[in-house]
Amino acid sequence: MPDAPATIAAPPQRELEQAPLLLRKASKVLIAGALLPWITIVSTQGHMPWGYWAGGVALTLLAGFILLETVKTRRGLPANGAVQGLAKAHPLAGTGLALVVFIGACVVAWLGTSWFHKDTGAFLGQPSVVAVDRFDWRALLELATLLLGLATFAHILDYEHGGKFNPLFPLMFAGPAIAGALQVFGAFGAFKTSALAAVVSLAGSVTVAAGGCMAIYTMYASMKQAKIDGDLKRAAQRESRKTDRAASRAAGDDASAARKPR
Repeated sequence: MPDAPATIAAPPQRELEQAPLLLRKASKVLIAGALLPWITIVSTQGHMPWGYWAGGVALTLLAGFILLETVKTRRGLPANGAVQGLAKAHPLAGTGLALVVFIGACVVAWLGTSWFHKDTGAFLGQPSVVAVDRFDWRALLELATLLLGLATFAHILDYEHGGKFNPLFPLMFAGPAIAGALQVFGAFGAFKTSALAAVVSLAGSVTVAAGGCMAIYTMYASMKQAKIDGDLKRAAQRESRKTDRAASRAAGDDASAARKPR
Protein backbone atom coordinates (compact mmCIF):
# COMPACT_ATOMS: atom_id res chain seq x y z
CA MET A 1 0.00 0.00 0.00
CA PRO A 2 1.30 3.50 -0.75
CA ASP A 3 2.36 5.57 2.19
CA ALA A 4 -0.22 8.00 3.52
CA PRO A 5 0.58 11.63 2.70
CA ALA A 6 2.38 13.40 5.52
CA THR A 7 0.23 15.80 7.45
CA ILE A 8 1.38 19.40 7.54
CA ALA A 9 1.78 20.65 11.07
CA ALA A 10 -0.45 23.55 11.96
CA PRO A 11 1.41 26.80 12.54
CA PRO A 12 2.08 27.56 16.21
CA GLN A 13 -0.64 29.63 17.81
CA ARG A 14 -0.26 31.16 21.23
CA GLU A 15 -3.10 32.02 23.53
CA LEU A 16 -3.40 35.79 23.54
CA GLU A 17 -3.01 37.67 26.80
CA GLN A 18 -5.32 40.46 27.89
CA ALA A 19 -3.34 43.28 26.24
CA PRO A 20 -3.18 41.81 22.69
CA LEU A 21 -6.84 40.82 22.89
CA LEU A 22 -7.81 44.35 23.89
CA LEU A 23 -5.63 45.81 21.16
CA ARG A 24 -7.28 43.59 18.55
CA LYS A 25 -10.70 44.83 19.67
CA ALA A 26 -9.42 48.41 19.64
CA SER A 27 -8.18 47.99 16.06
CA LYS A 28 -11.62 46.77 14.95
CA VAL A 29 -13.32 49.73 16.61
CA LEU A 30 -10.81 52.13 15.05
CA ILE A 31 -11.36 50.64 11.60
CA ALA A 32 -15.13 51.00 11.96
CA GLY A 33 -14.81 54.67 12.88
CA ALA A 34 -12.18 55.46 10.25
CA LEU A 35 -14.39 54.08 7.49
CA LEU A 36 -16.50 57.22 7.95
CA PRO A 37 -15.37 60.68 6.78
CA TRP A 38 -15.34 61.85 10.39
CA ILE A 39 -13.24 64.97 9.68
CA THR A 40 -13.68 65.84 6.03
CA ILE A 41 -17.48 65.74 5.98
CA VAL A 42 -17.46 68.65 8.43
CA SER A 43 -14.66 70.58 6.72
CA THR A 44 -16.54 70.31 3.40
CA GLN A 45 -19.91 71.12 5.01
CA GLY A 46 -21.30 67.90 3.58
CA HIS A 47 -20.10 68.64 0.02
CA MET A 48 -17.79 65.62 -0.06
CA PRO A 49 -15.91 64.58 -3.21
CA TRP A 50 -17.32 61.10 -2.62
CA GLY A 51 -15.63 59.41 -5.57
CA TYR A 52 -12.13 60.49 -4.57
CA TRP A 53 -12.81 59.73 -0.91
CA ALA A 54 -14.13 56.25 -1.72
CA GLY A 55 -11.13 55.62 -3.96
CA GLY A 56 -8.73 56.56 -1.18
CA VAL A 57 -10.54 54.34 1.32
CA ALA A 58 -10.61 51.41 -1.12
CA LEU A 59 -6.87 51.65 -1.77
CA THR A 60 -6.17 51.90 1.97
CA LEU A 61 -8.23 48.76 2.56
CA LEU A 62 -6.20 47.09 -0.19
CA ALA A 63 -2.99 48.11 1.59
CA GLY A 64 -4.33 46.60 4.82
CA PHE A 65 -5.28 43.42 2.96
CA ILE A 66 -1.73 43.13 1.60
CA LEU A 67 -0.29 43.55 5.10
CA LEU A 68 -2.61 40.85 6.46
CA GLU A 69 -1.81 38.40 3.66
CA THR A 70 1.90 39.10 4.09
CA VAL A 71 1.64 38.13 7.76
CA LYS A 72 -0.23 34.96 6.82
CA THR A 73 2.50 34.05 4.35
CA ARG A 74 5.22 34.70 6.93
CA ARG A 75 3.52 32.49 9.50
CA GLY A 76 2.58 29.65 7.16
CA LEU A 77 -1.16 30.36 7.07
CA PRO A 78 -3.31 30.10 3.93
CA ALA A 79 -2.82 33.36 2.03
CA ASN A 80 -3.71 35.08 -1.22
CA GLY A 81 -1.61 33.60 -4.03
CA ALA A 82 -0.40 36.87 -5.58
CA VAL A 83 0.64 38.39 -2.25
CA GLN A 84 2.11 35.08 -1.13
CA GLY A 85 4.43 34.91 -4.12
CA LEU A 86 5.57 38.47 -3.59
CA ALA A 87 6.11 38.03 0.15
CA LYS A 88 8.17 34.91 -0.42
CA ALA A 89 10.37 36.72 -2.95
CA HIS A 90 11.62 39.20 -0.32
CA PRO A 91 10.78 39.66 3.40
CA LEU A 92 9.93 43.34 2.91
CA ALA A 93 8.21 43.08 -0.47
CA GLY A 94 4.68 42.76 0.91
CA THR A 95 5.11 45.64 3.34
CA GLY A 96 6.70 47.76 0.61
CA LEU A 97 3.81 47.11 -1.77
CA ALA A 98 1.30 48.01 0.95
CA LEU A 99 3.14 51.29 1.50
CA VAL A 100 3.09 52.08 -2.23
CA VAL A 101 -0.64 51.36 -2.40
CA PHE A 102 -1.28 53.60 0.61
CA ILE A 103 0.69 56.42 -1.00
CA GLY A 104 -1.57 55.98 -4.03
CA ALA A 105 -4.58 56.25 -1.71
CA CYS A 106 -3.27 59.54 -0.35
CA VAL A 107 -2.70 60.89 -3.87
CA VAL A 108 -6.25 60.00 -4.89
CA ALA A 109 -7.70 61.61 -1.77
CA TRP A 110 -5.56 64.72 -2.26
CA LEU A 111 -6.97 65.18 -5.76
CA GLY A 112 -10.53 65.25 -4.44
CA THR A 113 -11.35 68.71 -3.14
CA SER A 114 -14.39 70.81 -2.30
CA TRP A 115 -14.12 74.50 -3.14
CA PHE A 116 -15.70 77.34 -1.17
CA HIS A 117 -15.66 81.10 -1.45
CA LYS A 118 -12.87 82.18 0.86
CA ASP A 119 -14.83 85.24 2.10
CA THR A 120 -18.47 84.14 2.21
CA GLY A 121 -17.93 80.41 2.73
CA ALA A 122 -20.44 79.59 -0.01
CA PHE A 123 -19.93 76.30 -1.85
CA LEU A 124 -18.51 76.82 -5.35
CA GLY A 125 -17.84 73.27 -6.54
CA GLN A 126 -14.80 74.23 -8.61
CA PRO A 127 -11.61 76.26 -8.09
CA SER A 128 -11.52 79.95 -8.88
CA VAL A 129 -9.53 83.02 -7.88
CA VAL A 130 -11.59 83.34 -4.69
CA ALA A 131 -11.83 79.62 -3.88
CA VAL A 132 -10.37 77.83 -0.88
CA ASP A 133 -9.81 74.08 -0.57
CA ARG A 134 -11.64 72.26 2.26
CA PHE A 135 -10.34 68.67 1.92
CA ASP A 136 -6.53 68.47 1.65
CA TRP A 137 -4.59 67.03 4.61
CA ARG A 138 -7.67 66.14 6.65
CA ALA A 139 -8.42 63.28 4.29
CA LEU A 140 -4.88 61.98 4.70
CA LEU A 141 -5.35 61.93 8.47
CA GLU A 142 -8.50 59.85 8.05
CA LEU A 143 -6.73 57.37 5.77
CA ALA A 144 -3.73 57.14 8.12
CA THR A 145 -6.12 56.33 10.98
CA LEU A 146 -7.71 53.58 8.90
CA LEU A 147 -4.31 52.13 7.96
CA LEU A 148 -3.24 52.15 11.62
CA GLY A 149 -6.25 50.03 12.54
CA LEU A 150 -5.62 47.61 9.67
CA ALA A 151 -1.88 47.33 10.38
CA THR A 152 -2.55 46.73 14.07
CA PHE A 153 -5.00 43.94 13.30
CA ALA A 154 -2.35 42.29 11.08
CA HIS A 155 0.27 42.77 13.79
CA ILE A 156 -1.84 40.94 16.38
CA LEU A 157 -2.28 38.04 13.94
CA ASP A 158 1.49 37.96 13.54
CA TYR A 159 1.97 37.95 17.32
CA GLU A 160 -0.63 35.21 17.72
CA HIS A 161 1.40 32.93 15.46
CA GLY A 162 4.86 33.45 16.84
CA GLY A 163 5.80 37.09 16.22
CA LYS A 164 6.90 39.64 18.80
CA PHE A 165 4.50 42.15 20.34
CA ASN A 166 5.40 45.74 19.45
CA PRO A 167 4.32 48.23 22.16
CA LEU A 168 4.52 51.09 19.63
CA PHE A 169 1.17 50.04 18.16
CA PRO A 170 -0.97 50.88 21.20
CA LEU A 171 1.15 54.00 21.72
CA MET A 172 0.25 55.26 18.23
CA PHE A 173 -3.43 55.03 19.10
CA ALA A 174 -3.03 58.11 21.29
CA GLY A 175 -3.25 60.23 18.12
CA PRO A 176 -6.70 58.99 17.05
CA ALA A 177 -7.90 59.15 20.67
CA ILE A 178 -7.05 62.85 20.90
CA ALA A 179 -8.12 63.72 17.34
CA GLY A 180 -11.43 61.90 17.69
CA ALA A 181 -12.21 63.56 21.01
CA LEU A 182 -11.45 67.03 19.62
CA GLN A 183 -13.47 66.40 16.45
CA VAL A 184 -16.56 65.68 18.56
CA PHE A 185 -16.78 69.43 19.26
CA GLY A 186 -16.48 70.19 15.55
CA ALA A 187 -19.24 67.69 14.82
CA PHE A 188 -21.63 69.43 17.22
CA GLY A 189 -20.80 72.76 15.60
CA ALA A 190 -21.65 71.34 12.15
CA PHE A 191 -25.34 71.02 13.03
CA LYS A 192 -25.66 74.67 12.01
CA THR A 193 -24.74 73.93 8.38
CA SER A 194 -25.52 70.25 7.74
CA ALA A 195 -27.28 67.85 10.10
CA LEU A 196 -26.15 64.84 8.03
CA ALA A 197 -22.52 65.92 8.14
CA ALA A 198 -22.78 66.47 11.88
CA VAL A 199 -24.29 63.03 12.54
CA VAL A 200 -21.74 61.20 10.36
CA SER A 201 -18.84 63.12 11.89
CA LEU A 202 -20.12 62.56 15.41
CA ALA A 203 -20.50 58.81 14.86
CA GLY A 204 -17.02 58.50 13.36
CA SER A 205 -15.32 60.76 15.89
CA VAL A 206 -16.78 58.97 18.91
CA THR A 207 -15.89 55.56 17.46
CA VAL A 208 -12.33 56.61 16.58
CA ALA A 209 -11.83 58.15 20.02
CA ALA A 210 -13.21 54.98 21.65
CA GLY A 211 -10.79 52.80 19.70
CA GLY A 212 -7.89 55.04 20.66
CA CYS A 213 -8.85 55.02 24.34
CA MET A 214 -9.17 51.24 24.31
CA ALA A 215 -5.61 50.96 22.99
CA ILE A 216 -4.35 53.40 25.62
CA TYR A 217 -5.96 51.19 28.26
CA THR A 218 -4.11 48.30 26.62
CA MET A 219 -0.81 49.97 27.54
CA TYR A 220 -1.98 50.27 31.14
CA ALA A 221 -3.04 46.62 31.14
CA SER A 222 0.33 45.62 29.65
CA MET A 223 2.28 47.48 32.33
CA LYS A 224 0.04 46.05 35.05
CA GLN A 225 0.50 42.51 33.73
CA ALA A 226 4.26 43.05 33.42
CA LYS A 227 4.36 44.11 37.08
CA ILE A 228 2.37 41.03 38.12
CA ASP A 229 4.63 38.76 36.07
CA GLY A 230 7.70 40.41 37.56
CA ASP A 231 6.40 39.99 41.09
CA LEU A 232 5.63 36.33 40.45
CA LYS A 233 9.07 35.77 38.95
CA ARG A 234 10.81 37.41 41.91
CA ALA A 235 8.67 35.41 44.34
CA ALA A 236 9.59 32.21 42.52
CA GLN A 237 13.27 33.15 42.64
CA ARG A 238 13.06 33.83 46.39
CA GLU A 239 11.31 30.52 46.95
CA SER A 240 13.92 28.74 44.85
CA ARG A 241 16.78 30.29 46.85
CA LYS A 242 15.00 29.40 50.09
CA THR A 243 14.62 25.80 48.94
CA ASP A 244 18.29 25.65 47.88
CA ARG A 245 19.44 26.98 51.27
CA ALA A 246 17.25 24.46 53.10
CA ALA A 247 18.61 21.65 50.95
CA SER A 248 22.18 22.87 51.55
CA ARG A 249 21.66 22.95 55.32
CA ALA A 250 20.10 19.49 55.24
CA ALA A 251 23.06 18.15 53.27
CA GLY A 252 25.47 19.76 55.73
CA ASP A 253 23.67 18.23 58.70
CA ASP A 254 23.76 14.81 57.05
CA ALA A 255 27.47 15.16 56.41
CA SER A 256 28.13 16.16 60.03
CA ALA A 257 26.11 13.24 61.30
CA ALA A 258 28.06 10.87 59.10
CA ARG A 259 31.41 12.14 60.42
CA LYS A 260 30.48 11.64 64.10
CA PRO A 261 31.98 8.41 65.62
CA ARG A 262 29.44 5.82 66.57
